[in-house]
Amino acid sequence: MSADSIRSLRPGADSAAHHPEVADIRDLLTFRLTQLSASVDRLGQRWLTDEYGMRILEWRVLGLIAAWRPVRFNRLAEAMHLDKGQLSRTVTTMAERGWLSRGPDPEDQRTVLLDLTETGAALNARLLARARERNENVVSALSQEELGTLFALLDKLQPHMARRAEIEAQDTET
Repeated sequence: MSADSIRSLRPGADSAAHHPEVADIRDLLTFRLTQLSASVDRLGQRWLTDEYGMRILEWRVLGLIAAWRPVRFNRLAEAMHLDKGQLSRTVTTMAERGWLSRGPDPEDQRTVLLDLTETGAALNARLLARARERNENVVSALSQEELGTLFALLDKLQPHMARRAEIEAQDTET
């Protein structure tokens, strides 16, 4: 990625924040976020396995299909940053369990359209209610103001990094 591409992503680059000093990998924001995510995923996977016999990837697929229903397979793969083969295997398993349906997109017969079955929709509703409760434990370490700030920062960082990834992918292609 060129320096100009990076600078164009940083509005007011002169006033942009700079990462605090890094003595080792543990000081990197990306490492710390990964550690937090791994801890939450480990707890979530245990809960999902124990209570529902499902993997966390299946819950995420179920949840996004519920949010966008129906959704094109390719859109889901892109949004989840998943290899299409991995998503295809997951979707097949979930369809066999009766949680979702697959069919051709009426607008483009070459595209697979995914939707929840009644069983999948009911399961998603139960999971979402339980996940809300579990997320309360995650955010309980923060004040209401800190939580608002965290979500505002995530709302800013996620699209910023998505744009960077797109630019880098384009730079790699050229």
